[in-house]
Amino acid sequence: MAGRDAELRILTPIGMLGYSFKEDLFWEAIEEGVDAVILDSGSTDSGPSRLALGTPGVTREGYENDLRILVAACHHHNTPLLIGACPSCMHSLHITAIKLTAKTGSAGGDGTNAHVDFIVDIIASIITSQSYRSMKVVTITADIPHATVTSKFKSGLISPCSSAVPPVQQRDIDDAPVIVAQMGYEPWLKAMKEHPDFDIIIGGRSYDPSPYAAFCVYKGFADLGPAYHMGKIMECGAVCALPKSAEALAIVRHDGSFDVRPLAPTARCTPLSVAAHTLYEKTRPDLLAGPGGVLDVTDASYEQLKDGRTTRVRGSKFRPLPEGKYTVKLEAARVAGYKAMFIGGIRDPIMIGQLDNLVPMLKDRLHANFSFPFELEVQLYGKEEIVKGLGHAYAGQEQSYGNREVGVLGKILAETQEKATTVAQLAKTYFIHAPYPGQVATAGNFMMPLSPCHMALGPGSEFCLYHLMQVDDPSELFPAEVKLLAGAGTAKLRDGYYKSGNVLKSTERTTHNNAALFGAMEPPQLNPPPPPGFVYLASLATVVRSKNAGPYELTLDIMFPDKERYDLVKSAGVLSKKSIMSMYGVEKPEHLLACMWWEPALAFKATIKRPVVSGNFSDNDVHGSGAHVPLLYLTIPTSISSVKGAIPGFGFLGVAAGLDIVRSWWSGFHLM
Repeated sequence: MAGRDAELRILTPIGMLGYSFKEDLFWEAIEEGVDAVILDSGSTDSGPSRLALGTPGVTREGYENDLRILVAACHHHNTPLLIGACPSCMHSLHITAIKLTAKTGSAGGDGTNAHVDFIVDIIASIITSQSYRSMKVVTITADIPHATVTSKFKSGLISPCSSAVPPVQQRDIDDAPVIVAQMGYEPWLKAMKEHPDFDIIIGGRSYDPSPYAAFCVYKGFADLGPAYHMGKIMECGAVCALPKSAEALAIVRHDGSFDVRPLAPTARCTPLSVAAHTLYEKTRPDLLAGPGGVLDVTDASYEQLKDGRTTRVRGSKFRPLPEGKYTVKLEAARVAGYKAMFIGGIRDPIMIGQLDNLVPMLKDRLHANFSFPFELEVQLYGKEEIVKGLGHAYAGQEQSYGNREVGVLGKILAETQEKATTVAQLAKTYFIHAPYPGQVATAGNFMMPLSPCHMALGPGSEFCLYHLMQVDDPSELFPAEVKLLAGAGTAKLRDGYYKSGNVLKSTERTTHNNAALFGAMEPPQLNPPPPPGFVYLASLATVVRSKNAGPYELTLDIMFPDKERYDLVKSAGVLSKKSIMSMYGVEKPEHLLACMWWEPALAFKATIKRPVVSGNFSDNDVHGSGAHVPLLYLTIPTSISSVKGAIPGFGFLGVAAGLDIVRSWWSGFHLM
């Protein structure tokens, strides 16, 4: 251990266990001294299936590849390891210090007890196969009995997380195969205090910064503001760096400050990149709610240190809830039926012109053919392209043919797999042989990239619990258990592990020009081009993105490279509650959960209720990463002072053409 009383050094090698990291950077940091290794291991980004079906987020081999390095460090350097899961994650593992300790979220995929045991089993096999010393592993489980949840429900102690989440029903509780709750830092701290000689802690479903905050408090850094803020940033590894990378180091101090630094020599943390991280997949960037209170970063400051790669953060505050109001988040998903799909493509322009009629006819015909209930959605993906290289078939004359190719994805949900697959098979056949006006390709118009092009997908799932439950004791629902994993203890440091001199220090490595690595940054070219006198927002912003903020919310982030462009767009008035609600079809004001400018990151943030809950049958963007497109086309006048008053309605969106573009795209997002 680093043994520094004045500071605490925490290493996160990757934002999610099983996604791999650079082993040389890891061993270099360990050799220089860290007090803990902490990391995450799960996400709801991929939808409800992990929790509903009990599937891990990564294969066993993926977990083993990372854990073999982490457990080796635990054996050779006695660094504590913590593994857990983040607030928007179904299962997460955090590694802190070289002793293994589970972090927020759910270990192994969904944070259930079974997945905690799954990770323990992998660690045990590594210890045995490598002849490591015996290790004391503490597990903290997060499965909540259905009877407990029902009792709280009947007592009126369960409420939705936000206005985007519907009120809980008894059916939601009964349908859930397993229910997990998101633990705060308290169960982690309790486990550390009761078992101070731990090597590894593996936690079930946790609030993402909980292992970080608990380890800080355990080591005497009791201010929860910087502890939670540091954990919020570090649980994603070096995603807060430019360019994004994996490995990150945090240094926490008693004066309430902490530093964040990427390990990759070509990456750096800047005040803007670190401040911007509280925008990422969060409802709002300034007030971040979690178990027992709210992390308030409104007054936080961000300072670039002299090395040009490290950012120091000060001023974070944690505001606890009133006594007796402590809540934990419940998460659960259920099986909603069985799914099947078919996939193919269409190039014939005559058939493409008939799709608006053919798809409804397909649905009507299938429902007429089958007496059992089912759901069918057809998603069309189209693009303009030039098909070249056909000249050899025409007397050697090279020719180009303008052609629009449309991809077709059909998905079916029914009460049994056989029924769902039967519908998929016939739907595919209909696309191949359906007659339509003007048809000339009578052998079939549906290109099949796979054989068969219809597939059984197994159980389909949907979220059913994403609610807050009031509890009396923050630790009462999260029992800890000690497991002594026996090992021979004969392993010695082998060639290939980091040793002084074997790996170049980061200061000795050849640095690279980021522009050379990623190309010169030029404004994107969008079609159609903007009207004269205007530019698209995409040409002014460095980041325009969308993502889930949990399964029921969609968040939109826009970031600018400098204060000049930030002020320019802000003064244009094109980003407002009114424009966001209109663009994204938000009908009720309470479904616009956030809409604000955030100067610390030179950013604009808006969060809305998702039109379809992530992973539900009709959802066509589980991750929420395609909803940013309307924002790219927002029109900004090239001269605010001369144009703002001249164009009717400019204070809203500038020009009707821009609004037509975004509305037509968003209607496509709803196409189900």
